[in-house]
Amino acid sequence: MKSLALLFALLIAGPAVAQIELDMAPVGAAELQQRFNRSANSLRDSSSSGLVTVSELSIPAKARKEFDRALESLRKQDSKQALQQLNKAVSIYPAFPGAYNNLGVVYARLGDAACEREALQKAIELNDHFALAYLNWARMSLANSDFRDAEAALTKVFNLDPSDPIATVLLAYSQFMQGHFAEAIATSGRAHTLEKPHAFAHRVAARAFEKERQWDRAVAELKMFLEEDPNSPLSGSVRRELEIVQDAQSAPAQ
Repeated sequence: MKSLALLFALLIAGPAVAQIELDMAPVGAAELQQRFNRSANSLRDSSSSGLVTVSELSIPAKARKEFDRALESLRKQDSKQALQQLNKAVSIYPAFPGAYNNLGVVYARLGDAACEREALQKAIELNDHFALAYLNWARMSLANSDFRDAEAALTKVFNLDPSDPIATVLLAYSQFMQGHFAEAIATSGRAHTLEKPHAFAHRVAARAFEKERQWDRAVAELKMFLEEDPNSPLSGSVRRELEIVQDAQSAPAQ
């Protein structure tokens, strides 16, 4: 029987500005920190994920203008300019959660982990219903392999927005990495029922079933991955994994 020591590839986007889209490129453990420092390519102007606090309703026009300028700078990949504009926005209006969230993104791009953490913490302090800031916090924790902290942040995202497929998939991954296999399987199942399911949820579930030596269910999950996303960059490794699991499935019980 072939070895079951397979590398688990993680699909993870960079930190999100306003909204996030899942980066469909595979990421290995050695690449995770580098990818985390790169922002998602698609940036949209929606600073609070639909949850607007009273303070956000009173954002001064000048602060909003600097915030918008920073978004444009980020679209142009000009992190240093965006940093200046966002700092100006929060100097004009210190109670601006969206600006602090985006500061966290910029600091992540620049590799300043301490300032990234400080900015995201400020965003959450100003708006404890800010799902996007919790999601960015979770990504920061995942980049540091702090899966327990990531799970806590992602659980908050899930409670605030149960329909967020990316947060749900990452929650399943965090649970898997802590050895919480039953929880990872259940969360992966929820991710797949959402409006925009990600085939990657099947791979998380498959790996959890492999750990539980439930070969039949692991095979089913891997096949569903390939049916839903046959052209994924991960499809080759999933097919190899499927062969290994099928070998385990047909091996005589010991």
